[in-house]
Amino acid sequence: MASLGLGSAGSAYFSNLTQYKPIFVLITGILLYKGYFIIEKKNASKGTKIFFWISAAISILALYYPTILSLISAS
Repeated sequence: MASLGLGSAGSAYFSNLTQYKPIFVLITGILLYKGYFIIEKKNASKGTKIFFWISAAISILALYYPTILSLISAS
């Protein structure tokens, strides 16, 4: 959005979604849980497992990003 000059408009829009954060966290957790058991049940390839764990790490990092940012800026 920044390349289109819509950075501030996008941040204003997404700031309204913060009230729904618990719902998004719950959905993310459910999808990661479901994905993990699908991968383990079907004996997926090593590449698929690596991709899943990278995706899970990115999801968790995005979830805790505001907390991490506040800790870094407080230092």
